[in-house]
Amino acid sequence: MRVAKRRTASRIPIEQCHLFGLKSPQALANRVGWELPKLERLARNGGYSVYPHRETGRVIEEPGKALQSLHRQLHRYLARIEVPAYLHSAVKGRSYLTNAEAHIGEGGLIKVDIAKFYRKVPQHRVMHFFRDSLSCAPDVAGLLANLICFDGHLPTGSSVSPLMSFFAFRGMFDHLAALATHHELRMTCYVDDVAMSGPKASIQVLRAARSIVFREGLIAHKDRYYSPRSAKLVTGIVVGDDCIRLPHSRWRKINDSICALRACESDAERLELYPRLVSRLYEATQIDPGCRRLAELHHRAWRELKRAIAASHKEARSTASAQAA
Repeated sequence: MRVAKRRTASRIPIEQCHLFGLKSPQALANRVGWELPKLERLARNGGYSVYPHRETGRVIEEPGKALQSLHRQLHRYLARIEVPAYLHSAVKGRSYLTNAEAHIGEGGLIKVDIAKFYRKVPQHRVMHFFRDSLSCAPDVAGLLANLICFDGHLPTGSSVSPLMSFFAFRGMFDHLAALATHHELRMTCYVDDVAMSGPKASIQVLRAARSIVFREGLIAHKDRYYSPRSAKLVTGIVVGDDCIRLPHSRWRKINDSICALRACESDAERLELYPRLVSRLYEATQIDPGCRRLAELHHRAWRELKRAIAASHKEARSTASAQAA
């Protein structure tokens, strides 16, 4: 079990952002270190790949290599801007773990998830952020919006989308935070997952939160009220009165992977299963340190298997060479 820890990271006022106050597309090109014609070409054709996620089936809209590189650069600039304490996504030193840890303690909890959030962030919202909040000229804001968006919305596979989605709807999230403060609740936001907890959490507050989301043209789904004594699930983690725990669903996936590994009839099958199992175990270790021993055990077995397979291939090549001679 993991106990909450607080970490801080330095931020700068929005007026000091690297992208603030740009007055022409050429000024933007100079600021980011790209040639303007290249930026304009990427704005017209970002080389996107659109495909379903292997496990969830969710549509991934991934920018091409050059545009993704630019998106990572833009993310670095935006990530330095001061953000509210309630935001835990795309912020250095915060994560889905700190998002859940913030709700450790007694009291109820309400949760609202925004459906298909990235696809619901329209391009004009992105343009307005750069024009109104970062004081960029309209043509600069338009170019940045064209560079960031795909088919009129935020792309689901871009590195800049998590933070951009917050800035595009900052007013709504601040309104939700004010609602939480009014009812003396702790609020966190992790991309499209909003949670509020405390003794005064109630169905009525949940309804008010949903109304705020609906007024922005978004759809709130998977919303739920957890009573004080119930197990609470926040960003995929069970939150209790004094700690966070790994949910049963994740234990089940780990156990299923171990069973599948034992049922393998060949080293090739085992080699294919090990990466996902080891990854799940090390991720679980962040929540439950007791998983580390099991993670290291399977990681060691994986390394030994790879060495054995490599040695076998080397011996086979040597034998083949000897026979050929």
